[in-house]
Amino acid sequence: MHKSLGTVTEELLDIFESSFDEIILTDAEGIMLLVNSACENNYGLSSDELTGRHVKELEEMGIFYPSATLKVIEKRTPMELFQVTKSGRYLHVRTRPVFNADGRLKSVISYSRDLTELMHLRNKIEEMEDQLVTYKKEASEPLEVEGLISKSGKMDQLLSVVRKVAKVETTVLLSGETGVGKSKVVRAIHQLSPRKDEVLNEINCAALPDQLIESELFGYEGGAFTGAFREGKKGLIELSNNGTLFLDEIGEMSLQAQSKLLHVLQEKQIRPVGGKHPISLSLRIIAATNKDLAEMVEQGTFRRDLYYRLNVVPLHIPPLRERKEDILPLVEHFLQHFNEMHGRQVRFSPKVVQVFIDYEWKGNVRELENMVERLVVTNEGTVGVRDLPVSFTEQKPSGEGRSLPETLEEVERTMIQEAYKEYKSTYKVAEALGISQSSAARRVKKYVTDL
Repeated sequence: MHKSLGTVTEELLDIFESSFDEIILTDAEGIMLLVNSACENNYGLSSDELTGRHVKELEEMGIFYPSATLKVIEKRTPMELFQVTKSGRYLHVRTRPVFNADGRLKSVISYSRDLTELMHLRNKIEEMEDQLVTYKKEASEPLEVEGLISKSGKMDQLLSVVRKVAKVETTVLLSGETGVGKSKVVRAIHQLSPRKDEVLNEINCAALPDQLIESELFGYEGGAFTGAFREGKKGLIELSNNGTLFLDEIGEMSLQAQSKLLHVLQEKQIRPVGGKHPISLSLRIIAATNKDLAEMVEQGTFRRDLYYRLNVVPLHIPPLRERKEDILPLVEHFLQHFNEMHGRQVRFSPKVVQVFIDYEWKGNVRELENMVERLVVTNEGTVGVRDLPVSFTEQKPSGEGRSLPETLEEVERTMIQEAYKEYKSTYKVAEALGISQSSAARRVKKYVTDL
């Protein structure tokens, strides 16, 4: 027996009302037609107070922000975003358009799940993890190198190894994309090593032609070749004696120069071009590359024996897009640095900082540093999204391709920024969000650029 239409409608309303998720139905203009009881808990308003209201009005009142319905009406496509309510709840909103048979927008349906308790639990876990990290850091030697910012787990792991290898004479091979900060890691190793009071020299093997690399590295005796200085010239290897020599982009070194470098590593001696007597050495060599040296070995363009000599302790520096936790502190560091350098007082709006966090940064830390300086010298006051290059504002839609940790961090960021905007006090933020004052202070410092 088929149920009557009235019975089916009544059962559907029961399902609608008892749903764990918040459900809102609006017309094509954004007027609320139907809401379930979950909305009352999330927004602190009754169904009667919500029904008949325009979502734009409720957004402007701060009942919730932002409105996913408005975005769906504008773009006519499904939308997912994270929403903060006036009552302090944080919602994951999924909104879908409904069309008539002729393709006209008929209504918009939103489903929202409350993530507030999940965020509170995450905060408590992170506080415990932070305490553990603090205990470990207190037992380790501080690492302060200009421009080397470490807030991410990946960089913490890397710097933990850096602290260990710095104390010994082991050869280190750094790998990573261009601009990730290899030279800063080298300075950290040198700074923590027994050679910290000696010289640190750096040469970019890709910046010199093959015929000059040997003379720059190994030096030469007077009259060794046409155009040489009469008195000869000491190479960087000899000039780095007792200190550290950093060979950047070592994959660009010729096979002949590789052979001589291998001899230096094996014998701890150097013979300048045209020289008759070897010079004993005591120095540490650190090499770096953005190429796959193992593949170059197979291709015959890099010596296998030199590769094994260099690759005793391999350290890979992850690209900036894989350690987004470092972006905000890097922005703060570079902003302060360039403001002082150029006598400016430029600030970045929270939306600009969010764009930076979402951006891929193919040029890594170097690209970020250059962009911050560019914005400082070409703007005054507060930099908004309109001041960014077009490529920075062409971002993927909110929620698309995000992992759970990224999603939760976005939830946390929005809650902290909204709370601090209203209360202007970390103590009151902590009280409003139900977290400790120290946790609130740390998150305000992380997410609010006004400090």
